[in-house]
Amino acid sequence: MNNPGQYLKSLRERLGLGVKAVYSKTGVGDSTIRRIEEGITKNPPATQLKALANFYGIDVIELYKAYGYLDEDDLERKTVCFENSEFLTDEAIASIQELINLLTEKRTQK
Repeated sequence: MNNPGQYLKSLRERLGLGVKAVYSKTGVGDSTIRRIEEGITKNPPATQLKALANFYGIDVIELYKAYGYLDEDDLERKTVCFENSEFLTDEAIASIQELINLLTEKRTQK
């Protein structure tokens, strides 16, 4: 994503929406949307990017990477700690966390 602002603008235009319509659905101000799309705002707040990503149905992680909030090293560290966790359900993650809590609880009692 070379120009994330232009990418967001193309998504909005593809949906046939004006900035006021996006504002009404996301809470991100119409003038803010324009500044992001035009590249005037170089580092939009992460919360605004998340709202736009959710609205447009795009990957927020990729958008964060495009704006420099995350990089491959950040993602690699998470992957190393929790390899293949993206394949787990929320229920499985909760069960695993319970086991971790149990094991660490026993360890601290010794």
